[in-house]
Amino acid sequence: MKTAFHFMMFKTFHAQRNRIRQNMQEFGLSPGQPKVLRYVAANRNCMLKEIAAACDVECATVSRILNNLEEQNMLKRHVVETNKRALSMQILPKGEQALAAWETHCRQVEAESLQGFSEQEKEQFREYLGRMYHNLTGKRLD
Repeated sequence: MKTAFHFMMFKTFHAQRNRIRQNMQEFGLSPGQPKVLRYVAANRNCMLKEIAAACDVECATVSRILNNLEEQNMLKRHVVETNKRALSMQILPKGEQALAAWETHCRQVEAESLQGFSEQEKEQFREYLGRMYHNLTGKRLD
């Protein structure tokens, strides 16, 4: 019997997530923190709801993650004077180092995952994943 597509997707997602998270504590990070750090690095003055939307999580989750990152001295936040709802966030050196190490680790896992794929297959796979994500969320991946 042929393995169901949804089961293949589940198993692949699980294997990839387990491999990536395997060394997470080495970087001083916990689940959810890398994507929030990545977003904040690219968007200094942003609102909680923008981070939540970009990371596909609830505002309460983002708030908890930001609190933890601040406690770990990975980022610092200030209220923007011109917009009290916006936060100005600065990633501190410890956060920059953790994010850089995390990104390197993710690229290594990505290279391992796509071993044996041609450049054309990688690009095609990227397009398929983007279309799947859009079908499920109505949003586009950048």
